[in-house]
Amino acid sequence: MLYPRAKALVLVLLAVQNLGAERRTIVMGGEDGLEWASGGGTIAALIQTGLTEVEVSNTPGNVLEFDADGRVGWLSPQQADETVNIALGLLDRGGRLGAPTILSQVIKDQLIFMIDDDPTTAFERKTARGASQVNSLGVIMDFDLGARFGVERIQFFPRNAHPDFPAPDFPFHNDFLRGFELLLNDGSEETQVANQPVLTTVKLETENEKPIVELTIPPQYVRYIRLKSQTTVGFEVAEFRVFGSGFVPRADYLSNIFDFGEELALWGRIRWEEEHFGTERLSRLLISSRGGWDDTPLEFTRLHPSSGAEVPWREGAVANTATGDAVDLDAVDDVEEALDLFNALPIDERSRVALTQDEYDDLKKADKGDVRDDLVAWSRWSPPYKLTAGTVNAENIGDDQLGVPILSPGPRRYFQLKAEFDSQNLESARALGALAFTVSNPPLTERIISEVVPRQVELGVPVSFTYAVLPTKMRQGVDIGFDVFEIATPVRSEEVETIEVVHADGQVQTADFTGVDLTNLPVQDDSGLFAVESVTERHLRVRFPAITESDLAAGRAALVKIRFKCRVLRFGTTFTGTAWNSTTDDLGQRVIGGNAADLGEADDDLIPIGAADPNDLAVRVPLAGGRLMINVAAQPRVFSPNGDGINDETRIHCDLVRLVDAAPLTVRVFDLAGHRVRTLFAGEQGGGSFSVEWDGANAAGQQMPPGIYLFRVDLATDAKQEAVVGIVEMVY
Repeated sequence: MLYPRAKALVLVLLAVQNLGAERRTIVMGGEDGLEWASGGGTIAALIQTGLTEVEVSNTPGNVLEFDADGRVGWLSPQQADETVNIALGLLDRGGRLGAPTILSQVIKDQLIFMIDDDPTTAFERKTARGASQVNSLGVIMDFDLGARFGVERIQFFPRNAHPDFPAPDFPFHNDFLRGFELLLNDGSEETQVANQPVLTTVKLETENEKPIVELTIPPQYVRYIRLKSQTTVGFEVAEFRVFGSGFVPRADYLSNIFDFGEELALWGRIRWEEEHFGTERLSRLLISSRGGWDDTPLEFTRLHPSSGAEVPWREGAVANTATGDAVDLDAVDDVEEALDLFNALPIDERSRVALTQDEYDDLKKADKGDVRDDLVAWSRWSPPYKLTAGTVNAENIGDDQLGVPILSPGPRRYFQLKAEFDSQNLESARALGALAFTVSNPPLTERIISEVVPRQVELGVPVSFTYAVLPTKMRQGVDIGFDVFEIATPVRSEEVETIEVVHADGQVQTADFTGVDLTNLPVQDDSGLFAVESVTERHLRVRFPAITESDLAAGRAALVKIRFKCRVLRFGTTFTGTAWNSTTDDLGQRVIGGNAADLGEADDDLIPIGAADPNDLAVRVPLAGGRLMINVAAQPRVFSPNGDGINDETRIHCDLVRLVDAAPLTVRVFDLAGHRVRTLFAGEQGGGSFSVEWDGANAAGQQMPPGIYLFRVDLATDAKQEAVVGIVEMVY
């Protein structure tokens, strides 16, 4: 397979002056990035291979190829070489050999002889001279290849039977299987019952006369193979060989863990080079990330000495709680209470008393609990990132404005990436070239909790919202603080009313922008300390005196409250927020939903201030009714396209509500006789506020005569179609 050669990559390091924030773009792969085979980060990746087993690896299953076909810095699923025996590497991939009809472990240990590439060894089920009779009928030999492969040929034979495997000292070429059944399973989840593969017979031969059995099958995905003896005649198998074609259907890559130090880091954007082979729609490359507070995303457990419950702390651990109490976790009567205490510990203390991998490995098997994901110190894997095809290449990989925002919560100290290669066709696959992501540290603050009220409003009706921003902890001399905040809004905000800053020392500063025209921005208050910087269809951005100190636990918490007027068009709209520091080139810091302040009667929080709850950023609207378009109107209704600069055009406006995905929308203008004058818009449109301009001309660009015209807006979804007709009047 031929690949175009990748161009040189640049590792970008941008040092920001002023407060010392450092913004970096880290590149993996490509010609100049960190090598994929190195893992990238400094802490080795651990993969779980069983309930109590882990191993160090970046490539679970070992079915990825680095620098395939000499293409430096590219990563791709393994493509079968039709001359290479896939069975040889099954144990290295985590596969297994089995013989469920044989009880003797000594005999089972001989199964390895079938995949050792040694012509002098064999798995034997035959009666030796002078020994007791061996029953060979019904003997089962199971092969788990360790991953799914495209398979088209299977071969097996006794010693000294194959010309490529001569063994003249072992002349057993006639001890071949006289009868056999071959069964296969493709390894997919839907072909498993109670975690056992359902096998399908592909060949039943009761009168075999060939020492070398070679079966050619239509190319298909295979993971599990069963060879079953259908003869009473003794036999041996020197080599069992499996040959394939095409790409493996699933391959994973797990990076090492990146450690960004005690300062913590914010995540920016991620992007990568990607190519496809074969049919594009039949393969996928899924890139995900996760972040953590400690150096392992796995939690090791042991069995509690009295209850037998699985607990993640070392034996005899005495933990120091946030309130200063010393607690012997094993001595707590209620294990669930002890688990709650453990998970509520400050991260450093939790890590100090946690059971380490080395301690876990030293436990007796009977004392081990399961290994599991640590979802307290680490986030879950992000949803796969969606990148527009063809936007990233070797030349622009270092551009940190490209790509998509990293969704893993930050700031965090540790970061890890995952790439999943998936294919539904033997000849289709994806390849991953250079991948880059941007980070900066130190962050603005250790954590920001935010909420919005009210959280229940009427659909499409302007409402005054209060958005509270609480930095729970700013580390003096480390965190750089913030003075800009951006709120994601479902539609353009109609008004920014007030901005209030409560500093850690109790000082209060406010600005009132009520009634200020938001069409000419930015606009400042009289002091110049506050400003509305931008208002768009999807966000509003404000500036205020810098927050540089805050400590909720010490009773010196700062707070910012932003009051603005906006409409909500869909149930569960989330008002996410991002803080910025205007004096640096740092990355913005996203907020966490939670109880930021007591905001009055509309604030129904039951959790303590500073506690997280993502629902505190979500606003609900009534689910009753089924209209998909509201507030449909021409603005202005009467316009005069005479070139005087006053009402020279009108805009057909509508609010699209309750849409989950984009849907086909058309906006057309008709005369009173029903003749179409012009189609103003025809395309896919998502939920939100939409408008399109009409300048009074027809489709040919000719100005229409004055009079009354009709406009029609049509929206079609999978569930229903909706149309609204209105009037617009043109005068001169």
